[in-house]
Amino acid sequence: MPPIFEMPHPMLKNTLTNWDVIHAEETRLLRAISPEIGLQQFFALMAEFEPWLQETEHLFRDKRNQAMIQLQSRLASLETKQNHE
Repeated sequence: MPPIFEMPHPMLKNTLTNWDVIHAEETRLLRAISPEIGLQQFFALMAEFEPWLQETEHLFRDKRNQAMIQLQSRLASLETKQNHE
């Protein structure tokens, strides 16, 4: 039986080279929605993926905690700079 796709298949080639087009379309779509609709979509996704997020939380806990520590440090540094201006 011959392979389903012989590399490089034209459809697969496009997925490797059109990321700029995809990012531009994503930006256009995000700019077209209101913050309220954006929040509705965000919370709908959170509700949909919550069980999976809870299931895998332990895998990402340390990395997320480190990111939060860095964010808090950067925010504290920014606040200090703003207070001195």
